[in-house]
Amino acid sequence: MIAPVHLLLGPETGEKEQSLKQIRDALRKESGSDLEMHRFYPFETEKGEIFVALNNNSLFAEHRLVILSQAEGLNASMVDALATYIANPSDTATLVIISSETRLSAKLLKAVPKENTKIFYELFDNQKFGWVRDFFKKYGLTITADAIDLLLSMVENNTQELRTISSQLTLFWKTGDEGRPITEDDIQTYIHHSRQEDAFTLFPYIAKGDLKMSIASLHAILGSGDSSSGILLVSGLLWQFRRLLSIQEQMEGGADEYEAFSGAKVLGKSVAVRSPRDKGVYHQGRETYSVGECRAIITALAEADLATKEAGSEMLPVVLERLLYRIISCKGRPLSSVGFATL
Repeated sequence: MIAPVHLLLGPETGEKEQSLKQIRDALRKESGSDLEMHRFYPFETEKGEIFVALNNNSLFAEHRLVILSQAEGLNASMVDALATYIANPSDTATLVIISSETRLSAKLLKAVPKENTKIFYELFDNQKFGWVRDFFKKYGLTITADAIDLLLSMVENNTQELRTISSQLTLFWKTGDEGRPITEDDIQTYIHHSRQEDAFTLFPYIAKGDLKMSIASLHAILGSGDSSSGILLVSGLLWQFRRLLSIQEQMEGGADEYEAFSGAKVLGKSVAVRSPRDKGVYHQGRETYSVGECRAIITALAEADLATKEAGSEMLPVVLERLLYRIISCKGRPLSSVGFATL
């Protein structure tokens, strides 16, 4: 019988998702029907919504799976309420508490039985290479060492992203010559065919101070037809400049670049820079923009967030072009009163 409460901890997103999937599949098999599923975040539990989902039987399903994500953000009163529930859980619901941290409140850790608590650590560098090689071997494919190194440089250190990109590459390769190993050139071809423009493909051009390529990337993003692309673009750039500022401030305080990359934070949350590709981008950004300029750019992005939401579809490209000009050419300083023509 599946336990009524599970605690999944640690930064390794992929394995946690696999564990959650195993719990979900086991519950479906045990109940003999589909589940009613709910997912909550700490800010959505202030009025006890999660306990309504846990305690109220459903008219449409035998069992309920309730997931609480980002549990590191729980306040003390919510921890107390959860500990009380865990002491006497519903027999028609299963609660899965998930956090990217390896430890939570002592009260919560004590409430959940140790056998139902799992910690998922990120892969060590010497494990990632073998993980990728074995993934392709499972599908009857081989991949060269250089191709694996390039693939690993493209992703953050979690198996969820590794599995996703490796699966996509496997499907891509099935349309080509399966009789030979996947090479570094094949990875480059895959990147060219599958690349989608977004804030994270735009940022390297901004980091280099390349206004022309930044504008070209911007129009590729806007050409996607996604009505939310402008808002997502600004929020994505804001996140990256906050990360860059964190690196800049640490180095200003005496840390070397390696220490600053490892200790990078955004809004208090650890966002270490690990991949060689990202390290190169943030190194370039550090040389292009000073600490004061990063702060001015963050202010500009915060102002642009509102302007982007208010802009109509016709004015949005102009608003965002002005923003890129302010970031790259003015280093965050306000634009002059002179009008700005579309580049």
